[in-house]
Amino acid sequence: MRYEPRHYPAFPTLITSFDLSGHEDEKTVMNMIDTWERTGDHVLVHEGQSSYITGDEMFLNDIRLINLWKTIQECCDIYCQECGIDYTLLSTSWFNTLYKNGSVNAHRHERSVISGAYYPKCEDESAPLIFESPLQPYQMNMNNIRQGPYNQYFLDFNPQPGLLVLFPSWLRHSVPPNRSDKRYTISFNTIRREDREHFQTIRDYRTEPHESTDTGSKV
Repeated sequence: MRYEPRHYPAFPTLITSFDLSGHEDEKTVMNMIDTWERTGDHVLVHEGQSSYITGDEMFLNDIRLINLWKTIQECCDIYCQECGIDYTLLSTSWFNTLYKNGSVNAHRHERSVISGAYYPKCEDESAPLIFESPLQPYQMNMNNIRQGPYNQYFLDFNPQPGLLVLFPSWLRHSVPPNRSDKRYTISFNTIRREDREHFQTIRDYRTEPHESTDTGSKV
């Protein structure tokens, strides 16, 4: 008698990528990063600079990047729909620049629902973004003899110009030593859209005007 197996991919973790190469704000965002004055050291970033200084940065909210903001927000909506979770809104955002041998320690993004990394520009041999399986501590007796989707401990995403990667904020990730001269990343977090009323600085630019156009505010 032959018994047919039925396999179930239990408890998967969704990571989604988009190709935003050639985006209309691509040159603008690179010029902004190259001329941005307020950058400094970050405890997780080695051999590089970050615009993450106070923790409430909103780099993508600059009016010059309004179309990029809208594109990334639409990608987040697609992710939420596929994942079956409540819709989110972009909150904090910042950029990191890694130089030769630069790296980023393993971490997760606290107080965020989904997070993302966008690569407006990268070079050959730019270091990958590495995700860690949250199941690894519980698989200590499985004696793996080959790697497959059920025992994979790490997943690498090699940056390409225009690549956008979305992932759950609790998923630990890191960047190993970089081999290129420069590696640019724009990172961001999100909040539940239903919590929007509790954050005065967060807007949905698809339905709300940019704050720089408010009466009495400065552009």
